[in-house]
Amino acid sequence: MGKLGCKSALACPNVESKTSRVSEVMEEEKRERLEGESGGDEEGLYVKLLETNPRDIEALKVVFYGKMREGKVGEGVKYVERLIEVQPEEVEWRLLRALSYEMMGDLSKAKRLFREILGERPLLVRALHGLALVMHKNKEGAAVFEMLDKALKLAQREKRVPEERNIRILIAQMHVIKGNLQKGLVEFQDLVNENPRDFRPYLCQGIVYSLLDRKKEAEEQFEIYRSLVPDEFPQRGFLDDVMLAAKSEPKEQLEKQFEAEFSYRK
Repeated sequence: MGKLGCKSALACPNVESKTSRVSEVMEEEKRERLEGESGGDEEGLYVKLLETNPRDIEALKVVFYGKMREGKVGEGVKYVERLIEVQPEEVEWRLLRALSYEMMGDLSKAKRLFREILGERPLLVRALHGLALVMHKNKEGAAVFEMLDKALKLAQREKRVPEERNIRILIAQMHVIKGNLQKGLVEFQDLVNENPRDFRPYLCQGIVYSLLDRKKEAEEQFEIYRSLVPDEFPQRGFLDDVMLAAKSEPKEQLEKQFEAEFSYRK
């Protein structure tokens, strides 16, 4: 369910709000991941290093992630731009640049950047997710689903089974984002019926049932999720925190924001 490198999505209405416990959980997970990337070193040391070696990739990464962790997205953009100059073939930096502009509220530029990436890699779910959320924030309505349906048909034509499933999960999530919880539940159940070993739809269903205040059904889905998610899954701790937040927060809080990052990270 996602966005990218430092943010990659099940969301619910009003995804722009940053006040819920779910948002706090996600922000903490991001901070921990960024701290791991930086190795705990002082950002200022790397800034000085870049004065003598402006193409030092590791230093650029540390400073960029540090700026993002501090919420200084505008300052961080110039470092991700330099990463793109040094490693133009690395799509991660281009995704993070698009994400940065979305976070700054420049939706038109973010949309253009995500579309540029999709022009080269039309089934990259991280870019599809980013573009879908930008379009949603831009109040583009049905155009979001038209864009995703086009990608889905391409995946089906090319028999790209993992991408097809990931896009279907994203489509179901976008129905939830737009407030159509029942439609999302139906689509998640279809995904369960087709592949009952995939833990992601169960987690998504549990969250939607939590939003509907149907605690018994939510706990049933969470229990199946817990039985299926591998202990070694890289985002296991993060997803467990999301599950706990969904179980403990009142509906009013959950409706403010639910934006997770794992739909394409199976």
